[in-house]
Amino acid sequence: MSKCIRFSHVFALLFVAACLSTQRRPATSGIDTITEDEIAAMRAVTAYDVVSRTHGEYLRSRGRQSLDARMPPIPPHVFVDDTYYGDINTLKAVPASELSEVRFYQSYEAQYKFGSGHMGGVVQLITKR
Repeated sequence: MSKCIRFSHVFALLFVAACLSTQRRPATSGIDTITEDEIAAMRAVTAYDVVSRTHGEYLRSRGRQSLDARMPPIPPHVFVDDTYYGDINTLKAVPASELSEVRFYQSYEAQYKFGSGHMGGVVQLITKR
């Protein structure tokens, strides 16, 4: 009988813990956004400055995407509005004053939005035009 009581206590504790852990959390995706107001508050000169201050990890390659050691790491790509613009170094050519938004896409979101070939993620610059 004591084993049955212990089992019911353990079961009750697990049930309560499970109920407490199912509280609503904000939905998250692989996309982070920086708004025009946040960009202006940074007083950044270029899009590169904006990215380096907020998501510096996007300035580096995410590592190898293959087991083949000869394959180079895949860097993030840059899109201006919905058009491919180049590699991460092209951020230095875009003035921060022209940006209304900057979006950061993880690889799985980038594949969905921009198609295949963006396993390093995407930095999308949305211009004021």
